[in-house]
Amino acid sequence: MTEGAPVAWAVADLHEIVDTGLMRGGDLLTDEELAVCRKIRALSGPAALAYARLSGRKGTVFVVEDLALAGVDDVEGAVEALVTEGLLASDVPWDVRAAYATVDALKAGCRRLGLPLGGRRDLLVARLIGREGWDDRRWVRVVHRRLLDRLARWTFLRLEPDRSGPVLERMGVITWPVYTPTPGGFFRDRAVMLDWEAAVEAAIAGTDAATSLAWLDRRAVWPEGGLSPARRFVETVLIEAQAREQAGDPSGARSLYDALVERGRPAPTLAFRVARTYEAEGRPLDALAALRAARPASDPVERLQITRAERRLARATRTGYAPEIPLRTPATRTVRLVAAGGDGARPLWTVGGESLPIEAAVVRLLAAAGREALHGEGTLWTTLFGLLFADTYFLPVPGMLPARRLSGPLDVGRRAYAVRRAEAVAEVREALRRGEGPGRIEQAAMKRARQALAGVSWPLAPVERLVRIARDVGPAVLDAVMGRLLEEGWSVSAGLPDLLVLAGPEVRLNGHPSRVQPGALFVEIKGPTDSVRDAQVVWFDRLVAAGARVERWDVVAPECVTFK
Repeated sequence: MTEGAPVAWAVADLHEIVDTGLMRGGDLLTDEELAVCRKIRALSGPAALAYARLSGRKGTVFVVEDLALAGVDDVEGAVEALVTEGLLASDVPWDVRAAYATVDALKAGCRRLGLPLGGRRDLLVARLIGREGWDDRRWVRVVHRRLLDRLARWTFLRLEPDRSGPVLERMGVITWPVYTPTPGGFFRDRAVMLDWEAAVEAAIAGTDAATSLAWLDRRAVWPEGGLSPARRFVETVLIEAQAREQAGDPSGARSLYDALVERGRPAPTLAFRVARTYEAEGRPLDALAALRAARPASDPVERLQITRAERRLARATRTGYAPEIPLRTPATRTVRLVAAGGDGARPLWTVGGESLPIEAAVVRLLAAAGREALHGEGTLWTTLFGLLFADTYFLPVPGMLPARRLSGPLDVGRRAYAVRRAEAVAEVREALRRGEGPGRIEQAAMKRARQALAGVSWPLAPVERLVRIARDVGPAVLDAVMGRLLEEGWSVSAGLPDLLVLAGPEVRLNGHPSRVQPGALFVEIKGPTDSVRDAQVVWFDRLVAAGARVERWDVVAPECVTFK
């Protein structure tokens, strides 16, 4: 934990950004940029704290008289020292000042020049554009902001960095794993780094589909994971394609979908949209052909959507259709709870005199009956994944651990993770099938307690609870869930059933059937207006196939129940 008063933490965070950034890409910086880094590290006293505060703010331009910096008594003296060091500059253009000035300052400036004072802020700014001398206050700007942003991205591995990590570390909430970084950095040379940086700025600022596609042509040399702007560019293209569809231009939309496929987007992901554009043009047979071509390579969730559309088009065109093998479905149960109203978007239900959202209400109902249930989506299973596969995180896979202080490799949670570590992953899965999962979770928790481990939420549940979960669901089910997370990525965990009811005594609920058996049970909760998503349908099938008990619980008010 960093020593010293809390006001010094801002300086410690700034040092962290500079040091870690240099460690991850210092060889790509120019001599001038390295000199700036040395200047920042050499700052001390009020100047260091002032620069840490200013460089951490979103803006880059400030009025010295308006600055209030915690811990800095002599703001003007600190600013003057930073200007002398070349880390702040006073040459702020007048048009930039107008863009950053408050409404009151803008009105004062207009009054000084004899200009009208009425209208919105943008009108006030427009009146002052191109004019000088309307403000006597001293303005300064943060110099080298692009360098600082670059170092922060390299430190926090995000296009828009989240700086909470050092805070949590100082508080003792987390520690970092110890491992040997793999050789190589994020970029092969400075030119590639600058190209990536320009792409990041374009992605954050926003651009059009044509420019996004041009950027995607260069994605192969960008870092993986959170440092890649590729996802933002893809989203931009998809938004424009959808807009073209809505505007009655299906051909134009399809050209964008085809362009994404040409740049590496899996064709099955876009097959339904492509088929929709053909249908809009009155070409159902082409739509059907597009779906049939995509179905074999589609993932399980995409396959459901594609097959529904394919079946519908086959009927409409009176052509043959090869049906899929039906997926396994869960047992169903009706549970009666007293409705408590709510705001419409999130209906509430009454249990034990308290009004709760539907999942929390069912958890409370089960607890009152003597059974424990946990929210079973997402974080629960990535936490188990992180503990089970923690030792495979830090294998020396080229380029995946480019520096110290990472919570996991750059590809963790993605499909490529298992491919790059096939042998080690296979060994863990073999151990799971032998029933060693609970022991491995316990050992990993002891070895890596409170470490920042990708996917793991330490506050989620005590280790004993996680061990019990692995034991209750059994080897086959645990392996099946982990296998799908490995094969398709962590994003699929969002479709897992809402609740995992732990093993316990047989209990009875106010419902039909009323008896809940003793073993572990996956439960998907649905209210009167809820429907099952495709992602959930696929998980029902996989869990039932692995031998899990899975149920869908339809929660209704007592007056809504009818029996056939």
